[in-house]
Amino acid sequence: MAVSVAAVAVSRLAFIADQTGRTVLMAADDVSGIAFDGKSLWVTVEGSMLIQQVDPATGRLGRKVAFPSKRTAGSAWDGRYLWQIAYEEKTLSKVDLESGRILEVMPTPGKGMCSGMTFDGRYLRVANFEDEAIYQIDPAAQGKIVGRLNGYYETTGIAWDGQYLWSGVLVTANSRPELAPIMGFIVQQGPGTGEPLQAIPLAGAGPGTTDWTPRGSQAKQAWWYDGYHHNIIRFDLPQSRRRELL
Repeated sequence: MAVSVAAVAVSRLAFIADQTGRTVLMAADDVSGIAFDGKSLWVTVEGSMLIQQVDPATGRLGRKVAFPSKRTAGSAWDGRYLWQIAYEEKTLSKVDLESGRILEVMPTPGKGMCSGMTFDGRYLRVANFEDEAIYQIDPAAQGKIVGRLNGYYETTGIAWDGQYLWSGVLVTANSRPELAPIMGFIVQQGPGTGEPLQAIPLAGAGPGTTDWTPRGSQAKQAWWYDGYHHNIIRFDLPQSRRRELL
């Protein structure tokens, strides 16, 4: 039976399952991006043309910000503005959440379409699933590519915890596509190499974010979309950062 590249890589990792303090924050459908600004989550829903403010503790909904594309993917907070992917248009938009204005638009990196995005304190990291790469781009230089890591075709979202990348990955046997919504993982990756380090199983893994901000320290928790059960979940990030192979 043929399996994906991601399945082979993840199969060698130690899994953290029942130690993550996982709770359901809220029910949701078709979530394409999640970002955290230090106080609120900002959740993008594909097809809605909206970015929704959400209380990260209660799931209570707040303001809505209009966005001009229905085909949205990952989002990221850079400490001042929200960046939002429109994957069919292959654009990144800088959004002022206070006014709702789009201040800048630049092309997404690479040749293919992009899924996830996060901010590492200086650069945006953008997952181009068709290129099977995570690009590091400079938002202050019209998206100039300054680095590239190995990624997966199955990457659905990425997040930064202050030291490491975390990628949402859907994994399935190629001959059993019906398993795709179930076989999901959140994979910790080395920031300089993209090497997978450890993984948390999550059905239907989609986009996610952590509680790290550019002015903060190491992240302690994360929010991620479970596309199989249609929930945004909150969980504690594992404290161990060492490589643990089965």
